[in-house]
Amino acid sequence: MSRPTVSDLVASTGELATLPSVVVALLDLLKDTSTSAVQVQAVLERDPAMTANVLKLANSAFYGARRTIATVRSALVMLGNRSIATLAFATGMAPVLRRDLEGYGLDREAFWRHCLLTGAAAAWAADLGGIEDRRTEAFTAGIVHDVGMLVIDQWLTRTGTRLTPSTDESVLRASERAVLGFDHAEAGAALIEAWGFPAALVSALRYHHVPLEADIDPRFASAVAAADRVASVLGGPPTTDWPAEAVAELAGLGYFAADFDELRLDLDGDLDQTLAAATRPAAALI
Repeated sequence: MSRPTVSDLVASTGELATLPSVVVALLDLLKDTSTSAVQVQAVLERDPAMTANVLKLANSAFYGARRTIATVRSALVMLGNRSIATLAFATGMAPVLRRDLEGYGLDREAFWRHCLLTGAAAAWAADLGGIEDRRTEAFTAGIVHDVGMLVIDQWLTRTGTRLTPSTDESVLRASERAVLGFDHAEAGAALIEAWGFPAALVSALRYHHVPLEADIDPRFASAVAAADRVASVLGGPPTTDWPAEAVAELAGLGYFAADFDELRLDLDGDLDQTLAAATRPAAALI
């Protein structure tokens, strides 16, 4: 059986090859720092289900609203345009990313939780790394950083191939390359480039395991890489101490593990609580 190229694999992903139109519209809004409340409201009104989910999350205790937020307009006024647009984007990405990965032996909730945790940690890392004006970009990159696994998993499932499960990313990537000749970072970068994501996010995904080699803005890629490591710890067995290898890896990227302790407390909840906490403006994550 011949191995597909990255472009072949992306082209054959079916529904993954294109994002829902509302999500594309939200992505366009997030690219523009001058996005208005009217623009965000107009996009959300195209998708009643998304609007309902956004309002449910906006009323979460994590946002600290003093009264019920009943309309999109109220949410925009109280929480801000970019916060609501980011929350809506993450909500819209849930159906895309919340899938079982049979070829990897991962269930949908574990995969989606890791995506959310990485998004939250990436926004936090952007703040710590002095690029706080790029929190929204970082959150977005973190949410989709492992989307290449979905691309590869479709091929693995079709061919009946299974990768040996491993929590060691280097082992997992080596397994992907042994089977396909490329890894999920390359596949993910190719997919989001096809989706129309900005070049900096494409680069961050391609190099999120080797961020200092990034061809565009290694500091931004390092924030995503640090977030991936932090999310792996936060999503693992409960612990009050950071594993020594995580401390060393974060230090190599310019971060102190202890600086993520507050984030650990914020994200100790179910998936909806995690998403609300990750996107609330007061938490300095967006």
